[in-house]
Amino acid sequence: MLSPRQARFAFLPLMLVAMSVLIGLAVVVFRQGLAQGAEEAWMLAWVLAFTIALPAAMLLMPAVSAVLAHFTRDDKRHVIVPITGEKVPGAGQ
Repeated sequence: MLSPRQARFAFLPLMLVAMSVLIGLAVVVFRQGLAQGAEEAWMLAWVLAFTIALPAAMLLMPAVSAVLAHFTRDDKRHVIVPITGEKVPGAGQ
């Protein structure tokens, strides 16, 4: 079993493997169909796509996370109200 930290580090490479396999296959089939030698062309396309996509994703992921964090609102609607019934500042009461 993977720990949550290990799973976080494994997610990106596994996702890139899956995406580059699918995109490489789609590009080869679109460009040359299922003709003779399509397997070799697909493997070359996949290796190229993966070697470009993995470093690019690793470089872009922190920037994209920072942009998303900047534009993510802080949801303060879920405020726990004490049982005593006293008013809590910012609870919308």
